[in-house]
Amino acid sequence: MSHPVALDKPGKRVVLMGNEAITRGAIEGGIALASGYPGTPSSEIGNTFTRVAKPLGIHFEWSANEKVALEVAFGASMVGQRAICSMKHVGVNVALDILNPITLRGVKGGLVLVSTDDPSQHSSRTEQDNRWLGRHNDVPILEPSSPQEAKDLTKYALELSEQVKLPVMIRTVTRLSHMRSDVKLGEMQRLNRKPGFDWDGFSYRVAGFEKLFRRHEERHGKIDSVQEVFEGSSFNELKLNGKEKIGVIGVGFAITYVRDALEHLGVEDRVAWLKLVTTNPMPERLVARLIESVDTVLIAEEVDPFIELHVKALAKDVNPDVKILGRMNGFIPREGELSHEVIDARVAELTGVELAPEARDDLEEAKGDLLFDRMLTMCAGCPHRSTIYALKKAVQAVKGDLMNVVVNGDIGCYGLAHAPPMEFEDTYFCMGASIGVSQGMQRFGVDTIAWIGDGTFFHAGIPALQNAVHNNAPIKVVVADNQAVAMTGFQTNPQLGRTATGDQVEPIMIEDIAKASGVKHVEVVDPYDLDTTEEAFKRMLGFDGVAMVIARRECAMVAVRNMRPERPPVYCVDQEACIGCKQCLNTYGCPALMWNEGERKASIDTTLCMGCTSCAQVCPVGAILRRDEA
Repeated sequence: MSHPVALDKPGKRVVLMGNEAITRGAIEGGIALASGYPGTPSSEIGNTFTRVAKPLGIHFEWSANEKVALEVAFGASMVGQRAICSMKHVGVNVALDILNPITLRGVKGGLVLVSTDDPSQHSSRTEQDNRWLGRHNDVPILEPSSPQEAKDLTKYALELSEQVKLPVMIRTVTRLSHMRSDVKLGEMQRLNRKPGFDWDGFSYRVAGFEKLFRRHEERHGKIDSVQEVFEGSSFNELKLNGKEKIGVIGVGFAITYVRDALEHLGVEDRVAWLKLVTTNPMPERLVARLIESVDTVLIAEEVDPFIELHVKALAKDVNPDVKILGRMNGFIPREGELSHEVIDARVAELTGVELAPEARDDLEEAKGDLLFDRMLTMCAGCPHRSTIYALKKAVQAVKGDLMNVVVNGDIGCYGLAHAPPMEFEDTYFCMGASIGVSQGMQRFGVDTIAWIGDGTFFHAGIPALQNAVHNNAPIKVVVADNQAVAMTGFQTNPQLGRTATGDQVEPIMIEDIAKASGVKHVEVVDPYDLDTTEEAFKRMLGFDGVAMVIARRECAMVAVRNMRPERPPVYCVDQEACIGCKQCLNTYGCPALMWNEGERKASIDTTLCMGCTSCAQVCPVGAILRRDEA
């Protein structure tokens, strides 16, 4: 238990990431079970549990998907245990199917759902604001403003959940999830509750129509009671002397920008502010104290105008003349995360303070001549690059033109197949969609290839594959199997034969699932063997029916880690043999490959080379050799 979240030293201050602080808060709250599905910016919550859960007597698992993860946590809650479930914001969409009945049927043991939202889409397809989902399902929401508060609120959320019999959402944003600061540790709890299903009292049983259905009134009563609790919450903070004309509401992490702006501009004594942590339901009496006392209110929140909308509704009764500014009217940009520059400028405009030029502005301008935007790309030695290269050659050979096939991609590293020079991926939606949308296209004679990863296949690909077989949709499926959930931090999946905490289990193989689902043509290949892989793809494309090729090779980053302290043999370009055709660069494009403009020759950065041999197979003149053979 070398991780500081496992230290049993109340009062000690340690440096924690926001996500790590949430893990510590759950431990201090006495959880017995933690579950989740990896996804940036949430992954470190589960990654931390993988290191400390077993020694602390906590069950942790990476579940098959977010819905299953929440169901597992809910099951623990039903038998009286405290549980936490973490996921990124879009994962809550997957979990909604169980979240709604949980709020209707109620919880027994404290149940916390952590939603790590991603303003500005740093690593996501959308900057979806999950406070709307909490509101829709009557889920209390807490938004911490610091790692310390993330820890404290997580513990509090478990207690609140048991008090009001509802799951509680901890909603963070990327900057909080991944920032680090000192955190004061509290006491660790081990509740050691005896598990038990309440057969009669709190019953979840289908014991009668009235117990199972028509419970919205009960749920509304619960959320109303939460509002009363939030009115007196010490996590909220109001600074108001009654003389200010301007007020600012900083929601969750946004309060840090607000406080810095007020201090930077020297207007602390002229501007009232409210730090709002309890965002659903909004504590209306507390908010009313601010808006009835000022002429103008600026609302800083990420990312949608959630609180702004509720404040406007409240102002109609409290102070109809108050001017409310925020994202709805464009005073703050409607999209993207907040920044010091945005909030400083808005507060300066409201207070009439001249905003001095920032040294950062000159730096930003200067960097334009020094740095260039980098495109996302697959790592050196990535087996997915080899898979796509072989697939393109097979499609050209069988179909005649790459434009004759639509490649529907999926979520993961392999989704970067859209980037140059591969450029062989046409769509990219959500987990498992590649197999589903391919069937709709195929129905009308459009040839498709579903391009999906091993982790994503287990998450959401299996039902779609079975649907294709059942409904006779002759799609072709390529599984980019690098034996890791690599994009989010190399977490486990059911095929790897080990759990999140290292227990050895029976692996569940993708080819076995495919065959059991009725797929008649299934092949497994090593993508580093380009010719063999290309031939397998040709057979797949020519098969009459649903067909699958699994391109299996361990992620290059994992392979190199497992080799340490050794490193793989590297390759180099024989400068005498190289004819400068650029085929290795223009068609394969590994980031370890470079171009020497003066010599008009290719070369290899040996510090990046993973020794995969693929570029040597691509070179038409055999100019790429192992360094010790050159």
